[in-house]
Amino acid sequence: MRVLIIATPVDTHFLPMLPLVRALTGAGHDVLVAGQPDVTGPAEAAGLTTATFGEAFHYQDLRRGRRPEGLRPLEVVGRPPAQQIDGAAQMWRNHAPYFLYDYLELAREWRPDLVLGDHMEFAGPVIAEVLGVPSVWHRWGTAPTSAFMLGQTRMWLGPLCERLGLDSVPEPDLTLDPAPPTLASTEAPPARPIRPEPHTGDGTPWTYTSAPGRRVAVALGGYTLDLDGAPLLRRVLDALAAAGGVEAVVSAAPRHRPAIGALPDGMTYTERTEPGLLFAGADLVVHHGGPGSTLAAAAFGVPQLVLPQLDETFIAGDRVAAAGAGISLDTAELQNDDAQLAYATTALLTEPRYREGARRLRAEVEAMPTPADTVTLLEQLTTRQEVLA
Repeated sequence: MRVLIIATPVDTHFLPMLPLVRALTGAGHDVLVAGQPDVTGPAEAAGLTTATFGEAFHYQDLRRGRRPEGLRPLEVVGRPPAQQIDGAAQMWRNHAPYFLYDYLELAREWRPDLVLGDHMEFAGPVIAEVLGVPSVWHRWGTAPTSAFMLGQTRMWLGPLCERLGLDSVPEPDLTLDPAPPTLASTEAPPARPIRPEPHTGDGTPWTYTSAPGRRVAVALGGYTLDLDGAPLLRRVLDALAAAGGVEAVVSAAPRHRPAIGALPDGMTYTERTEPGLLFAGADLVVHHGGPGSTLAAAAFGVPQLVLPQLDETFIAGDRVAAAGAGISLDTAELQNDDAQLAYATTALLTEPRYREGARRLRAEVEAMPTPADTVTLLEQLTTRQEVLA
């Protein structure tokens, strides 16, 4: 089976698909990853064959906006309304036409049996329909596009599809959702679960040296730090230091460290960002609500302190808190309040109810079908398509 993989140009949109891609290659199937350098870079690092189109998208540049210097977006505009978060699909609807014809030309030459993409890459189902092969969407987190917004997107892309002989953007033959049931969206169309496997890159898990109970992974994400998040990270570290006896690994690129400052005793910087390396063995994860961090902490059964900054990260924080697996501080006032940070970190490290909630999430994750199980389903999908043809 030959599988063409297309993703919107953000590495965190591609990486949730990587366990399934590895399962495909492990089963002997050919895969080709097509996209802008933001996607093909991580794919090449994973040893995959790629086809690169255009320049890097630089998603973080879109998030900078015009802000007073030194303020995070949250401090300027607050939490976005739910409709605005769902409306993020509009940006990727606008992006779809840019490389659709390039991808289609590649697909006609390479002749895939299946097209796999993330759930906001609307070019994928179009290409698959034109070629007469199945298409699959793979969601990346806890806030996939709602049924209403998908309907709007299909309407907006109607003229583009008509030029290719289609009525509208086809629905994928299968949608995969890596969010465990308690964290999964209730507003998006139904999907088949697929177990999330925390990204590890090519490294080995972080070695914690203290006894269990006070081990903390702090990973607010590169976007948060790029968008003036260093003071927030500093406050988090001071709150952990005040709790006493905490061992912490702090993910931050060297360029951000001068603004963060020297670390308290028992804390260590790392350049690694992969949650699969940093979260294993931790007793608490402090993160920004990104999909990789949220689902990795769920998979490891670790309580979470979520400090959302942008878009769907607020939804992730809501769901983690509602599951009893963590605390979400979703306003600038709460995040900038030292007393709130101190209370949250101490409660998450000491109160059994959060560990119990995290264990329930881990049990849900472990009950989900694995990527290897899903490969069998994809094989059946392409075989059924051949029979129908």
